[in-house]
Amino acid sequence: MRDPVLDIVPLRSVVAIARCGGVHRAAEALHLTQSTVSAHVRRLETSTGEAIVEKAGRGVRFTDHGTRLLVHAQAILDAHDAAVHALASPTTRTLSVAATEHGADRLIPELSRGFGTLPGGWTAQFRFDRSAQVAGAVERGLADVAVYLAPVDHPDAVGTIPLQWYAARDWERPSDTVPVLLFDDPCVLRAPAATALRRDGVDYVVAAEAANLAGLYSAARSGLGVTLLPAIDATDGLVTVDALPVVPSIALAVTVGPRIPGPVAAAVRRAAAALASTT
Repeated sequence: MRDPVLDIVPLRSVVAIARCGGVHRAAEALHLTQSTVSAHVRRLETSTGEAIVEKAGRGVRFTDHGTRLLVHAQAILDAHDAAVHALASPTTRTLSVAATEHGADRLIPELSRGFGTLPGGWTAQFRFDRSAQVAGAVERGLADVAVYLAPVDHPDAVGTIPLQWYAARDWERPSDTVPVLLFDDPCVLRAPAATALRRDGVDYVVAAEAANLAGLYSAARSGLGVTLLPAIDATDGLVTVDALPVVPSIALAVTVGPRIPGPVAAAVRRAAAALASTT
C-alpha cells in the first residue's frame, strides 16, 4: 500500500473552505467549481483515511481530524509558497492581485506602469471581484495584494473617490418613489446609498439587485432605475443624475501581504493612489 500523499492543490482548497466559511465561497475565491473543491476534499479524505468535514445545516464544519489536518495544511502551504517566491526567476516574478471590479479598465494600466519602474521584472496576475470579497483576500492567503473600496477612515486607504448616481440617458426621476438598483449583500455601496436617500427624505424602492458590475450596468442601461457608482467606473450609456442626494466619497484601499518587498508594495500603493487622484 502506498504512503498517503498530501497534494498542494487539494490542501489549498481545504484551507480556503476554512477561511471563506464554506465550499461555495471557497470555490468562488479559488475560481473553481464547487464540485472540484468537493473532489479535493474527498481526495484528502481518501489519503488520510478519515472524514475532514461533515454537514452542519446548510454548510459544513470540520471534524477533529479535519481540524488537525488544517494545521498541517497551512504549514505546508506556507512553506510551499515561500519556496516558490524565493526560488522564482527575477525575470518571471508574478504578483497575485485581487482587485475591485470598479475602475478595472483604469486600474490595470496604472498598476502596469507602476510595475514597469521596478527592477526584477515584476508582473501582475489579476482577479476581479466585489470589494467585500477582495478586502479579505490577503488575510485568507488568496492574493499577494488586494485593491478595494472601503470607508474613508480605513487604515489602508490611499485616496478617496467620489460617488455619483447614474441612470440611462432617457431616465427621469419619478415624482413619488425612486427605483434604485443595488448590488446584493455584502456591498460597501448599499449603506451609503440608503443613508443619503433617507437623510434627504427620498422615498425609494430596490427595483433590482445584481451580483456583479455587469449585471448592474445592464439593469441601469435598460432604464430600470438609478444606481450609485464610484466615479472611476466606465459608465458608457449612462449619465449622471444630479437630482438625488449627494453621497460622501469612498476610499480606495490597498492591503499588501507580508512577503511582498517594500518597493513593490510602494509601487502598488502609488498606482492605486494615482487612480484615485484622477477622479
